[in-house]
Amino acid sequence: MRRRRGMTIVEVLVAALIVGIVAAGAVATWSIASRAAASKRAVEIGTAIAVSEIERVKALRYNYVPASPLQGGVPVPTIRWYDRYGNWLGAAATTGDFRAELTVRILINRDSQTNREDLKEVVVEVWDGARSRRYETARTLLSFGGI
Repeated sequence: MRRRRGMTIVEVLVAALIVGIVAAGAVATWSIASRAAASKRAVEIGTAIAVSEIERVKALRYNYVPASPLQGGVPVPTIRWYDRYGNWLGAAATTGDFRAELTVRILINRDSQTNREDLKEVVVEVWDGARSRRYETARTLLSFGGI
């Protein structure tokens, strides 16, 4: 009996199935990788915004950084808006891609006078525009005598 050359239909179907599984895996991997890169970029911009806000407040010096107003005993944050590239949108902006919330609390003021015994806490939270995802929280302390 002579052997036939070529592949059987079962072998062709198995090969097609293997190629299909590999292709589906490649597409899924590509989708996950592209979303991870976009998410990483947003987190990095959020971190850069938080650092920028902290440095901006530190540059103002202690006397020029007022405590956040209280509403029902809770500090009301100052909100600054940024675009998707991390650029500040200006004082008149009411929406954007990133929302930086700045809160300043007086931690220590022993004698109700501004002197070297005073200490303020500055907290910056960076959220997405809808305030559904927090990217970064940064905090620092300001003292009257220096930073």
